[in-house]
Amino acid sequence: MATKYYLAIADRLPGEANWSILLPAFPGVTSVAERFADVMRQARDALASAVEDMEREGEALPPSIEDDAIPDYDRSHTHDPRALLVPVETAGRALRVNVSLDESLLARIDDVARRTGVSRSSLLARGARLVIASETGS
Repeated sequence: MATKYYLAIADRLPGEANWSILLPAFPGVTSVAERFADVMRQARDALASAVEDMEREGEALPPSIEDDAIPDYDRSHTHDPRALLVPVETAGRALRVNVSLDESLLARIDDVARRTGVSRSSLLARGARLVIASETGS
């Protein structure tokens, strides 16, 4: 896994209660936060979802800050924009690991993997991502 950083713009228009978040390198990827304290988490979630979808589809990711890419965005729609650098974990090479699981749990994992048409590894990785997201909020 590698960490890449992308620009996010948070803005709250006069009279609006919520912060709008856009990711200029990812057209159409947006989010909303009630409080500024929640902007980074919301931006990370939106970015992580977009990156996971693109990687699953085999699409190339847009250039990141590490590539010296600073995307332009339409400033005419903003009032008081705040720029953030948002980290995202990108897919790395698969590593083989040994884990110990109760045999009945392993049988249930294999059954679900078979019924859903994914590998055991894919199912375990998906489960780990869900737990991590629920525990960390990211």
